[in-house]
Amino acid sequence: MSQYPDLLSLRGRGVVVLGSGAGIGGQVCEAVAQAGGRVLCVDLDAEQAARAAARCGGEALAADITDRAAMAGVVQRAEELFGDEFFGIVDVVGVTLPRALADHDDESAQRQFDLVLRHALLVTQLGMPALARRGGGSVVFVGSLAGWRSTLRIGMYGAAKAALHQLASAAAHEFGPAGVRVNTVVPGRIVQSGTVAPDPEALRRVEEAVPLRRAGVPSDVAGTVLFLLSDLAGYVTGAQVPVDGGIHMVSALPSTQPAVTASRS
Repeated sequence: MSQYPDLLSLRGRGVVVLGSGAGIGGQVCEAVAQAGGRVLCVDLDAEQAARAAARCGGEALAADITDRAAMAGVVQRAEELFGDEFFGIVDVVGVTLPRALADHDDESAQRQFDLVLRHALLVTQLGMPALARRGGGSVVFVGSLAGWRSTLRIGMYGAAKAALHQLASAAAHEFGPAGVRVNTVVPGRIVQSGTVAPDPEALRRVEEAVPLRRAGVPSDVAGTVLFLLSDLAGYVTGAQVPVDGGIHMVSALPSTQPAVTASRS
């Protein structure tokens, strides 16, 4: 008989969290630790990594994970730290460089893809084989609703996130036989995520549009990540799980039906 709470436990398993600073990454570190996991907190900012590690009892590591040698160093440190208990990788990193598509030059376009996609590719090429050598594990990428739907001025970011979603699906296919599960969470509007605080009026309009009538918070994403890491999701791979209060299913096209328009007056 299945003991479902036990399936949620990470039982001393080692998990690398890439982008472990404030917001979603920090919450993921705490969720993993509370579920019994051990955490390697990785961030470009050494102080951010150290603060996350102090909160969750993990180890901090500063690294630029868009660099192949640096990512190889992250994987090597995880193997040293966790040994055969190296089980999971969560890649939270993804920075938006907002501008119109026509305004991106070669340098900014490449930088946008590096900040969203390159480190995910390095996780696939360096991290997943390390998990496969140990008989399997779980990898969770943090995608974006921008990879499913167009948003003005972040089209390049959205294109990179869409590529990330597809990369994760392909990796789930290729590494599935080795026991490595690969999934993606797809957040909508998440406040307190380490970015600049939103304008209150803009946030109010967002909350009115979301079916659950609130914006998300980092713990909403971290809870879903924890599920996907755990054995509760042991038969889940290649999934793209929306964490957006239901906004992905809402049409932006105004209705012309009198009964609908009358209800808004």
